[in-house]
Amino acid sequence: MERKEFLCRFRGIKMKNKKEYLNIIKIVVIWGLATLTSLILDNLQIRVENILLIYVVGIVISIIETSNIAWGIISAITFVMTFNFLYTEPRYTFMINDPNYLISLFIFITVAVIVSTLTNRLQKQREIALHQEEVTSKINHISSGFLNLSGYDEIKEYCQESLFNLTKINNEVFLYKNQEFNDKMAWWCYCHGESCGKKQAKYSSLKEVYLPIQKDNHTYGTVKFDCSNQDISYEDLVYIKTIISELILVLQRDDLTSEKEEARLQVEREKLKSTLLRSISHDLRTPLTSVAGGANFLVNNIELIEKKTCKNILKDISKEALRLNGMVENLLNMTRIQEGNFKINKKMEVVDDIISTTVSAITNRKESHDLVVEGTEDIILFPCDAQLIVQVLVNVLDNAFKHTPDKTKVILKVFLQNKKIIFQVIDNGKGIEQDKLAHIFDDFFTTNIDKGDHKRGIGLGLAICKAIIGAHNGRIIAFNNSLGGATFEISLPLEDKGNE
Repeated sequence: MERKEFLCRFRGIKMKNKKEYLNIIKIVVIWGLATLTSLILDNLQIRVENILLIYVVGIVISIIETSNIAWGIISAITFVMTFNFLYTEPRYTFMINDPNYLISLFIFITVAVIVSTLTNRLQKQREIALHQEEVTSKINHISSGFLNLSGYDEIKEYCQESLFNLTKINNEVFLYKNQEFNDKMAWWCYCHGESCGKKQAKYSSLKEVYLPIQKDNHTYGTVKFDCSNQDISYEDLVYIKTIISELILVLQRDDLTSEKEEARLQVEREKLKSTLLRSISHDLRTPLTSVAGGANFLVNNIELIEKKTCKNILKDISKEALRLNGMVENLLNMTRIQEGNFKINKKMEVVDDIISTTVSAITNRKESHDLVVEGTEDIILFPCDAQLIVQVLVNVLDNAFKHTPDKTKVILKVFLQNKKIIFQVIDNGKGIEQDKLAHIFDDFFTTNIDKGDHKRGIGLGLAICKAIIGAHNGRIIAFNNSLGGATFEISLPLEDKGNE
């Protein structure tokens, strides 16, 4: 630290000496030009009084260029003595026979002092104006930067950088987030809403200064300044208060945004809750009624009905139970997604295993449809939550079965493309209406309004598919194909890059 301070002082002295040498050169050059000009005018027999004005101008120029009273006086004496040596009797001596020239010397020195003072004052005013302009520009830039911030960590970091750029004092910002600060004095400052530390009313023995981030008796946090090497000046304090005011506005805006977002989420949760209740009361009632009716019929007539009829009734009960289970699973998953509790457990899985599990799960749902699987001969591994991906494929296939005529073909195609595994479910039904394509993955959106309750869903299957695929950093899209039906395409990365 001592070495650093020595180097700074040495460089300061060096720069000062350099400036002084430059002033000497300036005066010598101006003196030389003035003297040369005077000699030329003297040879042209110009009156001495006019030649004297050349030196007056030289003095003024020297004062302006050096901006220093001392150098102004030195130049005045030098120029007057030169004029005395060259143009007063007896010439080429420093003797003064005429007392009037002593008065001239005094007047010259007085002019030098006045002009130097005025020049210095103007120079300082100019420097102050430039400094204020620079600071104003910095503050405006900082203020505009605050507009694009969100989140306490980002706001805190930006505020610290801004305060350092203006004051050149190391600092740390503490923002209250429902927990105490690690710094006890910062916490004291926050709790009491008072400044403390070096040269403050409280805890003045400290080397740090703690200032509350406060407005209208509400404290948002504390700013800590390391004043072990530098005190906070009045100018610094103005800058600090300006930044704190900007900081408070950003914090208020951020809190308001958070409150609005929380209110929006609460409305969404209430909307989801009411929609779920409607779905449970309406859409789940049909399979439940079918299951209960079939079971009740068997209980009361088991001895009277044929074995084949009994088997068909049990098949219908099983089918409706599976459909009911799928609906309940979708409801639970959507609830987890909305509440932020939806988690995936990725492992390296074999594509063929995913396909075989999907086919087994969908077999009892495909009714009279023909499911064709077109896969690859290679063994392909990719990271995923197998259970969730199977659920996605089952939902998409079930959707295809619902929207295509009986005894038609549905294709499940698997292939590699651009380091991604692609799943396509292709049907030859009526396709998807253009105005519905943009909403096909929305919550509770369904196109089954004309199919009757036996194929009606609650409109969550595709929405959950989108959420699951998104959690895997993949993409799911829908479009109409050349067969006249719809194609659902799922693309998943072959490498796990985390949640980007």
